[in-house]
Amino acid sequence: MNRNRALQLLLAGMLASSLLAACSNNKSEPANAPADAAEAPADAAAATAPGSSPAVAGSSDLAAKVKPVNFTTFVNYDWYTAPTWEERPQSKWITDNLQVTLTPVQSNGAAAQKLNAMIVSGQLPDVLVMDRGKDVERLQKAGKLAAIDPYLEKYPEFVEAVGEDTLNMLRSEDGKLYQIPNWYINGDNGNGNAGFLVEKKIYKALGSPALETWEDLEAYLKQVKEKYPDIVPIDFGETRDGADVQMIGMLYSGAADDRTPGFISPGSGQIFGVPAGNGLTSVYQDQAFKDTALLASRLFREGLTSQDLLTQTRDQVLEKLKTGKIAVFGAYDAVVEGIGREANNLLSAKDPEDGYDVVWPFRKTGVDKNRVYPSGFNTLGWNVNVISTNAKDPEAIFSYMNWATSPEGQRIIFFGPEGLFYDKVEDGVPIPNDAYINRDLKKYDELKIGEFNWYGNTSYIDSTKAKREKLLPAEAQDWTTLGQANVTFKTSKNVTEFSNLDPAPNSEEGIILQRLKDQYAQVVPKIIFAKSDDEVIKLIEDADKEAAKLGYDKVLKWKTEAWQKNLEKIKGR
Repeated sequence: MNRNRALQLLLAGMLASSLLAACSNNKSEPANAPADAAEAPADAAAATAPGSSPAVAGSSDLAAKVKPVNFTTFVNYDWYTAPTWEERPQSKWITDNLQVTLTPVQSNGAAAQKLNAMIVSGQLPDVLVMDRGKDVERLQKAGKLAAIDPYLEKYPEFVEAVGEDTLNMLRSEDGKLYQIPNWYINGDNGNGNAGFLVEKKIYKALGSPALETWEDLEAYLKQVKEKYPDIVPIDFGETRDGADVQMIGMLYSGAADDRTPGFISPGSGQIFGVPAGNGLTSVYQDQAFKDTALLASRLFREGLTSQDLLTQTRDQVLEKLKTGKIAVFGAYDAVVEGIGREANNLLSAKDPEDGYDVVWPFRKTGVDKNRVYPSGFNTLGWNVNVISTNAKDPEAIFSYMNWATSPEGQRIIFFGPEGLFYDKVEDGVPIPNDAYINRDLKKYDELKIGEFNWYGNTSYIDSTKAKREKLLPAEAQDWTTLGQANVTFKTSKNVTEFSNLDPAPNSEEGIILQRLKDQYAQVVPKIIFAKSDDEVIKLIEDADKEAAKLGYDKVLKWKTEAWQKNLEKIKGR
């Protein structure tokens, strides 16, 4: 046996042992559960072995431009808890081959408070992941962010990957670029993860009735309530940003043609105005919002949804999904790992006939099914990375981000190192090997391949995933990829023109917007808890009058002007 093969077998054994240890910490699995996903990664262990060069694992010269660096990253979301860096196959490869290590700074469920505390103490992490808009500009104006313009000429791959137009849209008022986009799109293909899921066994047991319109949905939910009293007929993702109730946003997408949740959400990076001609109009005057409110309240009154839907956490929602306790589920990220995919894979691993199907979003009768958009995509992406002035070597961090957002970086972070679940790459596509085709879905998810991809190049990932799936037998195809290709990408609306519609927090419009957000956060629960349709309408009418007194018209005027400026930029491309 040659030395390289011996090393591969030794390291494969080590990886298998680590997987078994991880499984023993999961109370749902016995300590001696087989680690099927670890049986084939012998080559992966070799690829991630200390001292191996990037070239051994199929890297290009781009990796040679990465400067060794250790840096901290804070993800500014209450709901996100980072896993350990060291135990991810892609992270180990990055540390071993590029000498880059990322140390997460946890939000502990209180991201805003944590961020403020770090700002006050002057102890900002090296990198922050956050929404575009007010918080980024607040940090920039306070001199807390490092501009990346000095590195663009040295790292032209970054401009090529992201696109110059997109980068220009991300520039701050001083003309400088501070933001590295995440899940951006360099092209026109849609993307999104919002969708509705239907529990397969329950649906089949109830005769697989039509499920397309709101009327179909209500009839089905009543059947579920009658036949399965211990099942939640319909449930939704956790409330976001203190005010964005996913029940309202998801249903709103089917209330009229060309609607998307961002139109009614007052959250950061959202629109909170309904397009009408060349202007944005009040949410409370939108008939689609009124129809949505009436449906949502009715579902709650009739006991067809969770009575704690406004307060339940993401983990609580996931636990119900994993045990098949939700018949129909809707969320902004329904098809991703950690929600729908994890639940589906767990249920289907126990029973191939069980799991969740991704279905076309429900709509009001008369609404065009091809103009229903529970997702909104933006070529600028979801959120951004910023490098703080606390970073000792911002160029080193950027050199890693430059590599990470390239096709090579995305391949290793998103699909794992070569030799794990693919042994070769053809036309940019990692060709699935037997370890991937025969993977244990639960063990595969536990590896959390794809974590720490805060530089997502959507154009590369989406096209590559779609090409890869075509190479697989049906039983090995990825649930998330199929759901995205068949439904969620097709029901995603391009909202790039509505970018950067957040006024500065300390401006008159910004202060008014915060008051409007606080008002919205109080109005929506009252609507859901209303005892009658008449009470719902009265609440909306009162909210409209109160919003006018708060200065909603002034905010809509500011947002409309910003929107029109964006349209001018887009037309000038």
